[in-house]
Amino acid sequence: MGVPSVAVDRRSVRTLAVLVVALVGLTAGGPAVAGQDLGSGSSGELTRGEPDLDAFLPEPELGAGTEASLEIQVHNNGDLSLGTDRDRVTTARGTSVEIVDEGPFDVKSGTASLGSVTEGQSQTTTQRIAAPEDLEPGEHDITVELSYDYTRQVSGSGVVYDRSGRDLVTLTIEVPNEPRFDIGEVDTEVEPGGDGPATLEIENVGSETASQARATITGGGGVTVDGEAADAVLGDLEAGESETVTVDVAIDEAASGGAKPLDVAVTYRDSAGVEREAIPEMATLAPAPEQTFSITALEDTLAVGYDGTVAGEITNEGPRTVDDAVLIVEPMSESLFVEDTRYALPEIEPGERAAFRYPTDVSGQADAGPRQLRFSVEYTAGDRSTLTDGPISERVVIDDHADEFSLLGDGISVQQGDSSEFTLEITNEREETLSNIDAMLYTDSPLATINDEAYVDELAPGESAELTFDVQAAPNAPTETHPVELDFEYDTERGETVLSDVYQHPIEVEPGEDDGGIGIGGIVVRLMALATVIGIAGTLWWRRR
Repeated sequence: MGVPSVAVDRRSVRTLAVLVVALVGLTAGGPAVAGQDLGSGSSGELTRGEPDLDAFLPEPELGAGTEASLEIQVHNNGDLSLGTDRDRVTTARGTSVEIVDEGPFDVKSGTASLGSVTEGQSQTTTQRIAAPEDLEPGEHDITVELSYDYTRQVSGSGVVYDRSGRDLVTLTIEVPNEPRFDIGEVDTEVEPGGDGPATLEIENVGSETASQARATITGGGGVTVDGEAADAVLGDLEAGESETVTVDVAIDEAASGGAKPLDVAVTYRDSAGVEREAIPEMATLAPAPEQTFSITALEDTLAVGYDGTVAGEITNEGPRTVDDAVLIVEPMSESLFVEDTRYALPEIEPGERAAFRYPTDVSGQADAGPRQLRFSVEYTAGDRSTLTDGPISERVVIDDHADEFSLLGDGISVQQGDSSEFTLEITNEREETLSNIDAMLYTDSPLATINDEAYVDELAPGESAELTFDVQAAPNAPTETHPVELDFEYDTERGETVLSDVYQHPIEVEPGEDDGGIGIGGIVVRLMALATVIGIAGTLWWRRR
């Protein structure tokens, strides 16, 4: 009896083979996924294995109160349990590292990707980790999760089985028992453009004494410390102790506003006498606000050809009291002259005012009209440097030329061959008090005078006084109006002696009495003339004797 022939479909055979392989996979343990045919690259034997990942910290120290990037190294030891295609089953693909339990620390980084890690290989990643200020010294743990994909098995027929792995690794971070330093607020009154002292406090906030501690302080952002860097001796600082340090700082005038950095590096000896360097700290220096001033209540008494004054008030707008400031004025016109342009100011607190006054001369060739003055204030900042606020532009006005005095004396007359006493009223037209006013009267023929001088002690602005003179007319003087001249020598408020321009005033000569004789006035005039002749002759005789 023959064996019946059975027709076998290829598709059915392939399906049966897959089922057999799946069954083998199940008996090997764990889920299996049928993969692609390895082709000619397959060794034709079954290979089974997996990665064996571990992680560790090459430098596990992190000081309390600090933040650093710690390196985490991931190493693949590999585990080949069957076969020879080692790399195929021991390589961890798409490996990532994530800190899933940060312990007492603050982790700043997220998941890090390493890619593929082959057997025997190490890959390194970094994680930014911060330790709290009050963290106790000692060992503290964090937990790292290593995630990856790998091939668990490769069959002899080329079918692969892929899996995903997740390993949790505990890493220990050591917080050392050591000194640590904190830099307090930097105090200074130095403004941009100035230099002077700055003080800062350095405190040991660690858990161990820092012996023979020294600090090196450098600046940045336009701040220079001691020309380049300052070295300060701190001595022995126990935990919780601090030391105040004073350094010289200079701040560039062009430095922008806001806090400027100071770097502080501290070296010390630990309990074993070994010299150590603390983690560098950064302090912030805030330049003092710039001092400002303003000009108010500006007044002037300026007129063409006269001495005058410019006066006003200066206000300290703060923020600090100044006790050595100088106000400087600069006329922006050649027709104004200020002999002493620097006015020393008294101590002025913020918000207070101080009066100032500049004697100012105006050229006789000047044109009346407005002029500009520029004021600036020099003051000391930071105890040493001299700074300037300004310029502050202000406006003054030069008035037209005007006489110092006005004269009033109407209807003054004298008869031919007679004399007459008269009174003139003068008024001070200047805007300052004039003193020691000496008036002189001048006459020309046919007029003469004996009482030609008068004196006034002082005249305030707008104040008047009377001056008394006399005048004689020759017998043949024309009966008409004749001028007499006066000038005035006086002292200004500045103590300067000034000779005025010449003033003219009219004198009316009237006809004398026609009685055929000589009037009393005529007799007086003739006697005066005779006395003058006799006096001259006597003088000549005396000199020739």
